[in-house]
Amino acid sequence: MPRRFLPFLVFLLSLSGCAFVTPRFEQNVQTDFVRADMRKLTTRTLELYYPARLRPSALRIAARVEDCVERLRRLPRPARSRSRVLVYLTGEDFNNAYVAPDYSSIPQQMVLPAHMSLELFNLLGFGPAELGSVGCHEAVHYVQMEQTGGLWGAVNTVTGGLFQPNTLTESWFLEGLAVYYEGRLGTHQGRPHSPVWRGFFEAAAQGLGGDFHPGYLSPEHRRMDPFGGNYLMGSHFVEWLAKTYGEERLWRLVEAQGTTLVPPVAVTLRFKDVYGATLGTLFDAFTESLARELPRRERPPSQRVLAPEVGYFARLAASPTDGALATVDVGRDAVPHLTVRERDGSPRFRRSLTQFLPGRRWISTHPLNMSGLSFTADGQSLFLVAADVDALGSYLSRVWRVDARTGEVVRTWEGLEGMGGGVTPDGQAYVFVQVQGDTANLVRLELATGARTPLTHFEGQVSLGPPAVSADGRIVFPRLTPRGWNLALREADGTVRPLTDDARFNYSPRWLDAGRLVFLREHAGRWQAHVLDLAGGEPLRVTDAPHLVMDVAPLSGSEVVFLNRHGFDFSLDAAPLVPPAPPGALALVPAPTLEPTSEAASTPPVEHRLDILSDEPYSPLEHFFLPELRAPYVYALPDASAPGRFIGYGGLLLAGQDRLGFHQYALGVEADTRLRDPSLTFDYGNALPAPWYLRLSAARVVQEGRRDLQASLSLSRTFWTTPVRFSVLGLRRDWYATSKRPGVRTSLVGPSASVSYLAGESTAYGGTQRGIGLALGAGVYPLAFDDTRPFADVRAELSAYLPGLPFVRRDNLQLSLVGRVLPQAPEGLLQVGGVPLGSFALQQRQGPEDTRNMPLRLQPGLSFVENLRGYEDFALSARQVLIATARYRYRLIFDRGWTSLLWLAPSFFISQLEAEAFGTWARTDGRADHRAVGGALFLRTRFGQAFPVSLFYQYARRFDDGLGHLHLVGIAL
Repeated sequence: MPRRFLPFLVFLLSLSGCAFVTPRFEQNVQTDFVRADMRKLTTRTLELYYPARLRPSALRIAARVEDCVERLRRLPRPARSRSRVLVYLTGEDFNNAYVAPDYSSIPQQMVLPAHMSLELFNLLGFGPAELGSVGCHEAVHYVQMEQTGGLWGAVNTVTGGLFQPNTLTESWFLEGLAVYYEGRLGTHQGRPHSPVWRGFFEAAAQGLGGDFHPGYLSPEHRRMDPFGGNYLMGSHFVEWLAKTYGEERLWRLVEAQGTTLVPPVAVTLRFKDVYGATLGTLFDAFTESLARELPRRERPPSQRVLAPEVGYFARLAASPTDGALATVDVGRDAVPHLTVRERDGSPRFRRSLTQFLPGRRWISTHPLNMSGLSFTADGQSLFLVAADVDALGSYLSRVWRVDARTGEVVRTWEGLEGMGGGVTPDGQAYVFVQVQGDTANLVRLELATGARTPLTHFEGQVSLGPPAVSADGRIVFPRLTPRGWNLALREADGTVRPLTDDARFNYSPRWLDAGRLVFLREHAGRWQAHVLDLAGGEPLRVTDAPHLVMDVAPLSGSEVVFLNRHGFDFSLDAAPLVPPAPPGALALVPAPTLEPTSEAASTPPVEHRLDILSDEPYSPLEHFFLPELRAPYVYALPDASAPGRFIGYGGLLLAGQDRLGFHQYALGVEADTRLRDPSLTFDYGNALPAPWYLRLSAARVVQEGRRDLQASLSLSRTFWTTPVRFSVLGLRRDWYATSKRPGVRTSLVGPSASVSYLAGESTAYGGTQRGIGLALGAGVYPLAFDDTRPFADVRAELSAYLPGLPFVRRDNLQLSLVGRVLPQAPEGLLQVGGVPLGSFALQQRQGPEDTRNMPLRLQPGLSFVENLRGYEDFALSARQVLIATARYRYRLIFDRGWTSLLWLAPSFFISQLEAEAFGTWARTDGRADHRAVGGALFLRTRFGQAFPVSLFYQYARRFDDGLGHLHLVGIAL
């Protein structure tokens, strides 16, 4: 029992920071809940909150999620929870879903959109309307986090819910387990059934000969972009564990993690208890099996390379007239570009898509957000749909028309809901996939007028993929059927008929001519290009790429062009329109099947019947008066001023909110046996002005020698990616009288406002390559330090990011200029410098000691501080300052990891070594200069795939203020 005292004491000390208010949902989701007519649906397993307009979608999604939750809850032994799952459904297009763990005043909850609008989810085996299946992925997280026992189970019972140990399981296990089950819960959907997912992994495995090190499990490993090692590698590792040792041990590990006292510690030893081997040994066995079992595949002689490297992710289109090849691509050393090549692969132009200045036409340029690339028949224009961010932070889609000769974006069409499709050959219209609720349909956008005409009228849950339009008006498109993605044809008269009906992931069709299509279809588990004759007959395979074909398009009457996955990147390849093997032999190759999972989870689905207990309007104060956090605590610590004596502490924390986060509160009371004067804190948050968030805080804080009264009122939101904040602050501090001085009272009251803008483009390895930042802030304090003389605080910062040295790529240069002035402020109120670098540092320095000492009357509880690089050990006093800084940074990439550090610590990952050179110049009060130059080394690491730790050394040479050399060695968190 004594060995448990320290963690328990840490827990008690941390309680004081657990009563707080913060927005419960993202800004766009919260706004939707405030503006919508919200309802609450209660079933035997779920509590689902949803906008009334989405009721049909909500019922379908609820049925699928409830079915998955009930299947999953039969797997853990013992099952720890049978409370209803808390689910929120929003109509906002945020292309994400997540589970928030039970933490302090926010209960465990699942948040789902009604649909997805990025084509990425189609490629991963879902579809824009398959939010029930996405919810099954999140249900794995939910059920896993529920498994909490031991001391933490008791603490959660008493406090209402404070911490779930499974949240600190390594990220690769959390996400790997969820991906593993998302394709095994009764339907053949999700990443385990995606040839893209499989192709990315197998290409990487062959590129390394199966010799992955454990760092590839980390979300920080950039060679695993864009999907992340925790997802891609984690899911295959979990699949191997289940196949080799059985699923039951996965849940035994979940149980062990859920009952441990210090979850991040000794994870690898818990693996040994469950599997009989440490995590490192298990991972080595997994990689050995890859090297042994994965067949090596090479390009066939007929497949030729047009461009060997087009980035780690790209999208492709080909012009039917001149053979021009357009890609939107991104690399680890390259920012997103639009690249157009000639028929032979030689570049026509390469153009960055990023815009920087305020008022920019778009924000996002990543190819993950692009779809529907297609040329007009004359090859003069390229069209695509780009998903971007709106003023609330949701996704919106717009059509781009790009000049195929120069790369200029000539025009855009706004306000689409959905993903890309194809331009009509005559360039008069663009056909796209519109997604509303969980229903997708094809819509024709007239480019001249902006008029929109529905071309299909599907109802209910329907998922479609990007279409292709023929010269005679026929449209071929992929549709998700009970057997998977299949092709359908919309005739010119509006009728729709299926073209394929199997489980081979038929996708990405393009017209070869009036009677034939080229499209992607699984063969032996890999996406390959196939040709389909609409007059009849079976699809004919025309490629034999090693791992993955994406975005196939006709290059001429005799070839197709496509993205070919090799190693960790794509190449641009071409292949002839002839079968690489006799068609009869192709039919004999079976599609891969997943290993069977437990019967409880994998039973084929039947129509799940929702047992609806109630479906009623939302009550705005539901659950408001029942605190989520209710934590009394008592502990004692030694009295540093009196050896042998202890100080007793006791307190109570209460925090709660209504179920939609409209109203939130937190209350804390604490007292100790020495001061015998209680401290009180109160916070209230209101989301009803959404997208604005209103917060009111008040506190009475008693410490040795002083008492503080504090109050603040703030209003904040984000416009696109620009945060804006207004606040009013009131402070009063009473310094108690001592034998050496009388008591001192000081106050500070006034409003302030701030805004921050940043636009840039960056690479995974090189950081921000080009960018511009602007930050403005101002405050006025009419009541200051119990003096009738008011003062102000005005600050502006301008920063610019530039590429570094030519041909280096993994470096950059940052220039910044900061101006700050405190008109009418007391002399020396502004502190310049004296801000430590990192959380802990040892130093060796030359020059006088820092003697800045503010009078007590100028210490109301708010400091006015400006950082100055090279002056971390010495503070200057001023009323105004102008600071110019230049910093050059080069990154040496390691991306190397281990499953644990010394068996007890969690996983350890070394990301990169950053070498910096910097120079700073500051002028205070318009007359004194302060200059420094120096360099620094930062070793960036991460523990447990969640806790960043940096080790650093910095040297600075100062030329003013009598200062000389400064050496700092330390740790930054």
